[in-house]
Amino acid sequence: MHSPDVAATSVTPTGEAGTLSSLRALLDVAAVVRSRADLQHLFEEIATTVAQALGFLAVVVNVYRPAWDDYEVVVVEGDDAAAREALLGEHVDPVQLARLLDERFRRHGAYLVPHDQFDFASTGLTWVAGTTGGDAPDAWHADDALLVPLTASDGRPLAFLSLDDPVDGRRPGDGALEIVSAVAAIAAGVIEHAQLAAEAARHRAAVEHLLRVSSELTTSTSRAEMLRAVCEGIRDGLGFEKAGVFLDKARDGRLLPVAGVGFEGVEKLGSFATAAIEPMMAPELQREGCVLMDSATARAMAVRLGVPTVYVSHNNGRGPRAWDHHWLMVPLRDRAGALVGFLWADDPADRLLPGVDGLRALRAFANHAVAALEADNHLERMRELAERDPLTGLHNRRGFEQGLEARGAPLALVICDLDHFKRVNDTLGHPVGDEVLRRFADLLRACTREDDVAVRLGGEEFALVLSGVGEREALAVAERLRHEVASTFRDFPVPISVSVGIADGARDTGAEAMVRAANRALYAAKRLGRDRCVVHHAETLAMLDALADERAGEQLAAAMLLAETLDLRDVATARHSETVGRYAEAIAAELGLTPDHVERVRVAGVLHDIGKLGISDAVLLKPSRLESHEWQEVQRHPEIGARILEHANLRDVAGWVLSHHERMDGTGYPRALAGPAIPLEGRILAVADAYEAMTADRPYRKALGEAEARAELRRGAGTQFDPRVVDAFERVLAGERRP
Repeated sequence: MHSPDVAATSVTPTGEAGTLSSLRALLDVAAVVRSRADLQHLFEEIATTVAQALGFLAVVVNVYRPAWDDYEVVVVEGDDAAAREALLGEHVDPVQLARLLDERFRRHGAYLVPHDQFDFASTGLTWVAGTTGGDAPDAWHADDALLVPLTASDGRPLAFLSLDDPVDGRRPGDGALEIVSAVAAIAAGVIEHAQLAAEAARHRAAVEHLLRVSSELTTSTSRAEMLRAVCEGIRDGLGFEKAGVFLDKARDGRLLPVAGVGFEGVEKLGSFATAAIEPMMAPELQREGCVLMDSATARAMAVRLGVPTVYVSHNNGRGPRAWDHHWLMVPLRDRAGALVGFLWADDPADRLLPGVDGLRALRAFANHAVAALEADNHLERMRELAERDPLTGLHNRRGFEQGLEARGAPLALVICDLDHFKRVNDTLGHPVGDEVLRRFADLLRACTREDDVAVRLGGEEFALVLSGVGEREALAVAERLRHEVASTFRDFPVPISVSVGIADGARDTGAEAMVRAANRALYAAKRLGRDRCVVHHAETLAMLDALADERAGEQLAAAMLLAETLDLRDVATARHSETVGRYAEAIAAELGLTPDHVERVRVAGVLHDIGKLGISDAVLLKPSRLESHEWQEVQRHPEIGARILEHANLRDVAGWVLSHHERMDGTGYPRALAGPAIPLEGRILAVADAYEAMTADRPYRKALGEAEARAELRRGAGTQFDPRVVDAFERVLAGERRP
């Protein structure tokens, strides 16, 4: 296969004198291309290297395609665009190629075909004339051909090279042909290495998908999900575009499609009679646990046994290694060996028959399908067992998440854990520990109504699913339970208490989110000293984490008070504090405070009303305007809050909270500070607190709009508020640093 004359640039002369340098050049490039994952780039490198190392101006790389049993021209090395356009993509029939690779032309592993000893036109192949080297007896003729087969170590065809237009214009002698053959062997090794590396990568991918399927089988909640995961693994890991699982679901002797990928509708594939398909799964027909039949054999058996044709393959090729309407099935059997279904794979993306490794991997995926079936059957058997925990009589964990999903809103989840329960078993023995669990279950049962569900999750962990309630009601139930535990076990030899985490379905949507939220709140209750109830508020718990991580020893008490105070008070109050914290954080950042300082200001914003713990609900939640004495009581909350925070060693935050109701004109409370005497942080809290209060509904008035509230801030700038802080907040609200 030839190409026209091209310019000779930067090439190494042929001949024995260039042997060492030629081989060294090819070995150097082979070391580079060995690491390339792109096979097309690899073939281009080989063509370039052969041309330069051996002194040929034209090199054509023809790669064997096992799916089609032919060779395809993938690279034409040379500067002539017309030759490249004429040859690229052409296909070479191995039968016609064999006529050229005749033993009479073989010399040192290469095939030198003189123009006058072979009728090139008779092959039907595409030829492009080369350049004649002159009139010397050994001159290269334009129609001469030099072909070099590249074979794998096991004899498989890989490619062949067509070399044309030697730089010196002469037919290569024996020494040069030996070099050509050596170069071809090295190139074949490089190609085989790359193909083996690609195959190894495919096997690694198959193993990775197999591991993924294994992990998904442990988390899937239904048979359909598990089997679909198996089919997806076959598609993604083994390269079959179609995969399906057929099972005898009704146990009536019919195998129906239950899961699949790649089909428009897996249910349209029809059904098989188990008795009819069983002979096709005979051990003598299997390889590596799989049944792989050619189309003629499979269809003949199908007609004889009355098995319908399920699907007609699309990704077919030709040749001994090509997929051509084959049937590939893997039997699925139970522990007793009975056929319960089969796995079907079709349409390989590479159009090739799977090798031994591929069949073994497919069998492994089928084993996972069997494991999925066994797991599902085990679950079905478990459903037939008692739905109650045998020790406490409560619902067991089975179906807990499904029960959460099935119940409508509103909904609250309470998760309880008996504190230091191991001490009971270690000190008094397991029988006494079991009695404590039974008595606690009685208390838990007493807290439930008809629509509620009491659950023993395992060990000393329990849960309540409360229907039709929000976090306030759930918190009341949890507090009543906590006090009942303290009363019931008051004289017990070992202290017994309970920690409780609460999640509100309106705030944390979805079963998984609710469980995570309740568990996080329970963890917070444990960290805060146990024997307490914590409602999940994301920002509150995030602050607890920040405080605990920053100053674990001195700040944990403050975090405890924070969590208890905000969770035990009215929901609107908690949201007010969270919002003030966000506003204060944004203002502090806008004013250019350091990140640590900004975080402390946010903490102060959330804690600014902590002193309202000391204000009675009758005053704090009064729906009408306050009387004079009631207002005096409310004005005590900055001092109460400051004392709480001082006690918790949050001295800087305490000072800011104490001053958040002071005014620039000195008419504020509790100390009538004015101007710069008020800490900057207190002035920030004043603006954030006032704006949130104006823009939120209260029992005694409706909220102002954003524009009205901003106008009020501007009117109060200089008298009530620090103008610099108001300006910064204006920029925040304008969107420059939106909280």
